Amino acid sequence: MSKRAVCKRCSKAASACICATIKSIDNQHFLHILQDPSEEKKAVGTARILDLSLKRSKISIGEQFNAAMFDLANSYLVFPDESAVPAQQLLHSRDINCNSQFILLDGSWKKAYKLLMSNPFLQALPKVSINIDQKSAYRIRKSPREDGLSTVEAGYYLLSQLENNSEKFKPLLDSFAYMIDYQISKIPAEIYQKNYVDKQEEQK
Repeated sequence: MSKRAVCKRCSKAASACICATIKSIDNQHFLHILQDPSEEKKAVGTARILDLSLKRSKISIGEQFNAAMFDLANSYLVFPDESAVPAQQLLHSRDINCNSQFILLDGSWKKAYKLLMSNPFLQALPKVSINIDQKSAYRIRKSPREDGLSTVEAGYYLLSQLENNSEKFKPLLDSFAYMIDYQISKIPAEIYQKNYVDKQEEQK
């Protein structure tokens, strides 16, 4: 049996390629995505959208990372925490500059928390929170948190709030919507209704 054709750029099946939807965005602040290995080849993974779209971004895959990879004196971790400072509050802060880096953890909530616990230097970083004005559009993955977001949505909100410009980063959500719509189109309607729509209604 021949292997399924895969796009070398977006790493998705050729039939599900999202490259035509990608728009290059010149973001001011560097985004470093730490990805749990379990996310690397998932069809509905979203970190790749950020990495393909943003001029200043990087994905590092693993469970433990070398602190020397980061400028710890000028890095921030995007993570909900009581000590977290809202991204919008940093917009006019002297604490951030063009060299500041923002770290996103890519994985399920459980895996993201494990990444945090496995890397003490991440725990010591100042935390940043994002303001969410609507529920996640990630209709084919579930989060145990009411405010759970996909990685691309988190990146969208973070960068939009840091630069006070949501329109600039809207192409990220357009690519995300295209990917989700394609995946849903391949799921039989009755299965999608039962496993996703009905279950979400039960959880309300």
